Amino acid sequence: MELLKLVIVDDEPILLQGLLDTYDWESMGFEVVGSAKSGVQALDVIRREQPHVVLTDIRMKQMTGLMVMEEIQKEQISCLFVVLSAYRDFEYAKHACDLGAYAYLLKPIDDEQLRSTMTGAYNTCIKQLRSEEKYESWEQLLLKDDDSFLQVVIQKYVQNLIPEEKITEVFSVLHDLPDNHDFFITVCADIDLVYKITNSLDYEASRYAVIQEIEAHVFEHFSYWKFEGEDGNYVLLEKEIERLFFIIKTQQKNAVRQIKTLLEQAKNEEKCPVIASISKPYKGISGIRKSYEEAQKLFGIASASGASAFTIPEDLEEQEDDSKQFSEDREIRIMNSIRKNDFVELKETFIDFIYHLPKEEARQCQYLHKVMLRVQFMLQDTYGMNEDMKNQFANYYSNLNHLPAVKAVDVCYKILCRAIELRQEEAGKNETGYFKEYMAEAVAYIEEHLQEEDLSIIATAAHVYLNPVYFGRIFKSTFHMTFKQYLVKKRMDKAKRMLEEGDTSIRTICEEVGISNPSYFSQLFKQYTGKLPSEYKKEYEV
Repeated sequence: MELLKLVIVDDEPILLQGLLDTYDWESMGFEVVGSAKSGVQALDVIRREQPHVVLTDIRMKQMTGLMVMEEIQKEQISCLFVVLSAYRDFEYAKHACDLGAYAYLLKPIDDEQLRSTMTGAYNTCIKQLRSEEKYESWEQLLLKDDDSFLQVVIQKYVQNLIPEEKITEVFSVLHDLPDNHDFFITVCADIDLVYKITNSLDYEASRYAVIQEIEAHVFEHFSYWKFEGEDGNYVLLEKEIERLFFIIKTQQKNAVRQIKTLLEQAKNEEKCPVIASISKPYKGISGIRKSYEEAQKLFGIASASGASAFTIPEDLEEQEDDSKQFSEDREIRIMNSIRKNDFVELKETFIDFIYHLPKEEARQCQYLHKVMLRVQFMLQDTYGMNEDMKNQFANYYSNLNHLPAVKAVDVCYKILCRAIELRQEEAGKNETGYFKEYMAEAVAYIEEHLQEEDLSIIATAAHVYLNPVYFGRIFKSTFHMTFKQYLVKKRMDKAKRMLEEGDTSIRTICEEVGISNPSYFSQLFKQYTGKLPSEYKKEYEV
């Protein structure tokens, strides 16, 4: 056992000698290197011997044990104090604790309590010594090869192998603590897992080429640390797949967008499929781990969905979503992207949906189940579902309890993409019938906004998520008139009804049908009915 240095202090000579002779200090891990009969003498001994632990009486003449503790603290001498007292005085005990005393023991001393206290003090000191030794070795390594060592430390930090306090110490030694302008972004990149399975002979060479290409295109613009991390979601030949991580330190606000552009350029140079994810920028040392975890999560989504690069909007704030907001916002946007047959928008909305899933896997599957049900009902209410689509949904539901969340994400995304493909095929076969639901919604929108003078085909098409030109063609095919003709008809029909009621002014009618100019309204009305509004009104007067 490594012996630590102990100093014993008591102003009663008999008690001091008893402490020195009665106890087997070596068995407790200590060597008594000095003793003192007063507070003043204790200061000299402590300064000279630099002990690990001081066992001192609290009430002494001239200088008390508390005063000794205060003075040692001022001089920044590092040692533990175990305080002895013959009095059950709460204020003394409280003051001793405030000064950082390790323990407060009452006289006469209980042997077992003393042994237990000194054993605890020994273990505390040993732990502190080992930590200091490790810190000194870290500092020496940093001075020799700071870049390589820092890379190893950061890798251990993001993998939760060392605490944040330790990596903060490393940055402090390097005089490189992040400031308020520093952001950390993590990029995770690798060749698609499918390529590794189907092209195992070319995999290593292709992967090396990809890494070189990415570094050449992207990271010549940024300072970064690179390492490989295991991905527990994928196992191939009994070995977990290792992904390549780049942790970037930057002060550029548009760095995510720039990295994404450069990454796409790098991937275009390679023939093998590359999958990558990019985190949002995060501040501070804690942001290093946060960006790493986010990129790792996004990479899993990208791998499952077969997408080439996943990222999230830079201005997206992390927040806890309640179920109502989650359902009524993100699920509806997924359905709208399918209604628009827009693969790009589906990918973006699905990423957002997955990123905001709750942490519990059971709840993740519940949300996925819910959005699939909503999409299924929407498909049934439009042009129906063919046997292929029905079977896909049926298979999904029948296997729901056996699918882990990461696999459920993959299945859901593929089914949603297939839904868009089928909608596109169906639209080509029966354009008018397919868009029946859209026209019904467009008509309802026109009725609701008829009083708005700026009501237009562009606004109506946007409401039903269709291209205005395409919408205009389908609208005319459905109603056998242009949108403008239909709008004039609806306005004039409403004006006729109001004139027939006989108690509404022309100006009020103009406001209700969205035509602010009475002269223009009269001109349109005569073109539509063959009569001026005043003439038409007289026919219905009693």
